[in-house]
Amino acid sequence: MSRVLAIGDIHAPCEKKGYLEFCKDIYRQWGCDTVVFVGDVVDHHNVSQWEPEPDSPGPKAEADLAALAIEKWKGAFPVATVCTGNHDERVLRAAKKSNIPRARFIRTYAESWETPTWNWVYEHKIDGVYYFHGDGYAGIHPSYNAARQMSVSVVMGHIHTAGGIKWLVNPNQRWFGMDTGCGIDRKKYAFYYSKRMKRLPVISCGVVIDGTPYHEIMPLEDYK
Repeated sequence: MSRVLAIGDIHAPCEKKGYLEFCKDIYRQWGCDTVVFVGDVVDHHNVSQWEPEPDSPGPKAEADLAALAIEKWKGAFPVATVCTGNHDERVLRAAKKSNIPRARFIRTYAESWETPTWNWVYEHKIDGVYYFHGDGYAGIHPSYNAARQMSVSVVMGHIHTAGGIKWLVNPNQRWFGMDTGCGIDRKKYAFYYSKRMKRLPVISCGVVIDGTPYHEIMPLEDYK
């Protein structure tokens, strides 16, 4: 049985200051031995169907900054599983739109971000718990919706304003949905689109000990 730290979306290079240290502290406090990123490790703001913000650094500079951020996360968690998110996949979608053969011309995530000891996958299962990014789910309790649909315990990110655990129980079994929250800085250029929203990001992560979930919110968070 595993002691898993589930890290929320960081959208490098637009991650929240202090979130890395917070995740490191939670890893130590709970005696974790396994790390899962639930996706959107990279934002790729400048590789998108949407017009980039004028304040953004540009595609190359942004990628270089993201690489520096990932280097810090790799230093803290040298072995990890990454459940790829929709933002991680933006480069692949752009290549597909241009009819570029992926196998011939596109590097793997591990190669692109120099993370040979990170396992980049779409989905991952540990101790019967299903980890994935959460594309296609929304609402107040997105992970609950996914868990109810699949009849399996789910840990996911994707919806930055969702954080916490919701259980489903019937006479035969019990299972849960956990939204990890995220580690983004909503004041960065990548999130200017949400500046008028009243529901703010939940800065937090998740822990799953032997298949049982716990949700940890970053203390003294300034939401202003």
